[in-house]
Amino acid sequence: MMAPRKVELEKIANIFNGVPDARLSGKANTAGVITYNFIQPNHLGIFNNLHSTSEIKRHTSVDDSYFVRKDDILIKRLNPDLATLIIEDMSNTVVSSNLFIIRVFKDYYPAYIACLLENQGMTWLNSHIVGSVAAIKSISAKSLAMLDIPAIDYDKQKTIGQMWLLYKKRKKLLEKMIEEDQRLMAAVINSITTGAKEE
Repeated sequence: MMAPRKVELEKIANIFNGVPDARLSGKANTAGVITYNFIQPNHLGIFNNLHSTSEIKRHTSVDDSYFVRKDDILIKRLNPDLATLIIEDMSNTVVSSNLFIIRVFKDYYPAYIACLLENQGMTWLNSHIVGSVAAIKSISAKSLAMLDIPAIDYDKQKTIGQMWLLYKKRKKLLEKMIEEDQRLMAAVINSITTGAKEE
């Protein structure tokens, strides 16, 4: 069986840097200030989720292409370890300059690209990292753009992407089950040891 041809990520997606966190000081002129929802690296969860967003206020507007959209993929610039696929539209939301937005073209299934980035791309990216001797590792837009993506049939992309999303859901459910088991065990131990003390 022949290996699928590969294409560089920049040929199948737009890659955007995030917006600098140019927060206004408390005493700054608030006339004409624009408020945006703001995603930072610590907002990204391991289950393809966002924990929260913060707010950023700016005097200058942000170009429409920098707003987060459904099917965008977010990658950390520093110490990259996961890919987050945006499942729903998010109004008036931008990302930190410590994140990249990857916006996949129509011939590619976004969840497939997110899956590859998280499972294979991180290894490749970490081998092309800037400042690898330092504790904080940083990837560049150039190394991200050069990442090879297997160009497979769209239906196969969809299957892989949906499997990845299901894997994320199952992982979240398993973690909740483990937490419940731990709570139950703690309650049983507490009940037994409290009863033992009273005897």
